[in-house]
Amino acid sequence: MLQRLPLRFNYEDSYFNHPHQAIPRDGYTAIVEAILDHPRIEVRLSTGYPRRNRERFDHSIWTGPLDAWFGYRFGRLSYRTLDFEEIRATGDHVGCAVMNYGDLDVPYTRIAEHKHFAPWEEHEGTVCFRETSRLAGEGDIPYYPIRLANDKSLLSQYLEAARTEAGVTFVGRLGTYRYLDMDVTIAEALAAADGILKAVTVGAPMPSLFVDA
Repeated sequence: MLQRLPLRFNYEDSYFNHPHQAIPRDGYTAIVEAILDHPRIEVRLSTGYPRRNRERFDHSIWTGPLDAWFGYRFGRLSYRTLDFEEIRATGDHVGCAVMNYGDLDVPYTRIAEHKHFAPWEEHEGTVCFRETSRLAGEGDIPYYPIRLANDKSLLSQYLEAARTEAGVTFVGRLGTYRYLDMDVTIAEALAAADGILKAVTVGAPMPSLFVDA
């Protein structure tokens, strides 16, 4: 974790040490809505993607867990999930966008106070979410690939299978089983989109992986 996030003993309110940090003025929801607002895009929520249905499509872009695509053929990779507890209060709760807690006796990892992500707005009340991280079970939403030594052999098998899998491209944190920051995730998604459009234009097959995972 210390390779990603700085260790501080002050009230510095930035999450990273990047020289430029920003959030969309209208939030990410507006961006996603604009992306999906196309007559040829159909959105289906809470819908599974069983293997028997995949033949209906020319190509799939898979952002789900890498091992799930293969039906956990070689076993399950390890992930961490998050439990969220909502906090509503008046005024400030923690006073910054994200407060991380590294003490062993504190069960949660951080509290996000969302109004501080938009400092150009003013709100009397506040909404926060307390995050607690734990190992993901079979029924949990996987958020973060763990990618420790015990997963390396299993990951190698899945990556080898992914490289030879036709009709699908694996992208994102879960699809490539890598812990990625959001700026890297977005950059890789845009690069993959360029690669897919190029392949369609020239009639070339789409690669199953655009990065060396």
